[in-house]
Amino acid sequence: MSGKKRKKGSEVAPKPLSFQERILKYWRNPVLRFLSVVILFIILFYVFYTTIYESHIEPIVTHWNAVVSSAILNLLGYNTAVHDANVSGTYSINIKRGCDAIEPIALLCAIILAFPTSLKHKLKGLLVGVIALLMLNVVRIVCLYLTGIYFPSIFDLMHLQVWQVLFILAVLVYCAVWLRWNLRKSTHAVE
Repeated sequence: MSGKKRKKGSEVAPKPLSFQERILKYWRNPVLRFLSVVILFIILFYVFYTTIYESHIEPIVTHWNAVVSSAILNLLGYNTAVHDANVSGTYSINIKRGCDAIEPIALLCAIILAFPTSLKHKLKGLLVGVIALLMLNVVRIVCLYLTGIYFPSIFDLMHLQVWQVLFILAVLVYCAVWLRWNLRKSTHAVE
């Protein structure tokens, strides 16, 4: 260390990072990288959703949601029938865009695919998560049908608020459980 004192204001300013250096520094942060990949997957999903899904796939998915929900309602003793994406009987429900669970499934897939782990663990997480959300969606449709029959005054509340929150929570809880399971598996594999 030198005995000379520096004059105030004579410090050398650090050299600003170049654009590539800033991107590399950003990309090295695992949290920022994870969030960036999740956002990228969500953007890609909405490109797919608006260009292909809505016109070609959505009618098939909503129809099958109606078929499975109607079958369960019939097992419960409600005489329902399906036409396109409509479940009708004592009450009638039309399954439309947003009622197919595709957006929560896309969020779940984006989170799992963005997480740095093996393809095997990702595939297990995707398989279980997608099946769970599809089943939850059928439960939602059946519940909404029954709400329409027995509690029509709260149908909109159940449809637009309660089930929306439940789906978001289901995705977040599942992802948290999967991440914890995955981290434990990774830790045991290292030991």
